[in-house]
Amino acid sequence: MSTSLATPLVERWAEPDGAVLLRWLLLSGACLFGVQMAWSLGLLQKVLLTDSTQISAVIIVIYLGCVAHGGWRALQLSRAHRAFARVRACFRGNRHLPPEGGTEDWAGGYCHGLVSPTADRAGLREILEEQARGSHEAGWFLSSMLLKLGLLGTIVGFVFMLGAIDALKTLTYADLPQMLGRMGAGMGVSLYTTLVGLLANIALGLQNLMLDRSAERLVAGTLAFAEREWLPHTRAETRP
Repeated sequence: MSTSLATPLVERWAEPDGAVLLRWLLLSGACLFGVQMAWSLGLLQKVLLTDSTQISAVIIVIYLGCVAHGGWRALQLSRAHRAFARVRACFRGNRHLPPEGGTEDWAGGYCHGLVSPTADRAGLREILEEQARGSHEAGWFLSSMLLKLGLLGTIVGFVFMLGAIDALKTLTYADLPQMLGRMGAGMGVSLYTTLVGLLANIALGLQNLMLDRSAERLVAGTLAFAEREWLPHTRAETRP
């Protein structure tokens, strides 16, 4: 296939410079705005004070760590897409690949590896896919774990409520307000931990989906470029 026909197929997977980082900033900014609104209305303080198990606080801390890691991955992917654009531009300009540069030049490393006499194309592809999206598995695991922590808080809250109900056998009428307070605290733990875990899971799910999509575009674009432009050119050069 000629370069003129192959180029649109490759460009279809290209991503604008800094697009993934911009999307991460927009998502994180929207979440930060929601947190600020909850703090201004006193909802966040109420959640943290009502949850005696501190499960909500643990969920928030893990969520913030995942957001920071997502930002770092968005920056890496943005650099990787920029390096891939440099590889394409250099090859189409002078029919040669630029030297590998930077730790995020995953596409260049893959294309350079293909011309090695002992090249293992399957192994090189696995390395490319691991570099592009391997660490995202931890993000999906933590996202799922936050939801499970919220469900754990639900169970703990119901245990508190059942303990208060079980104490009815020995309580007098004067102790009834205290018992109702314990039931309310248990219900608060149950509802708030579930709410915090669910919201954190949704936000991290959107972040991980965004990162995965960007990584898939990078891998697909690199493979299309290598198969439709770079390898046909190297074969034509070595053909007697």
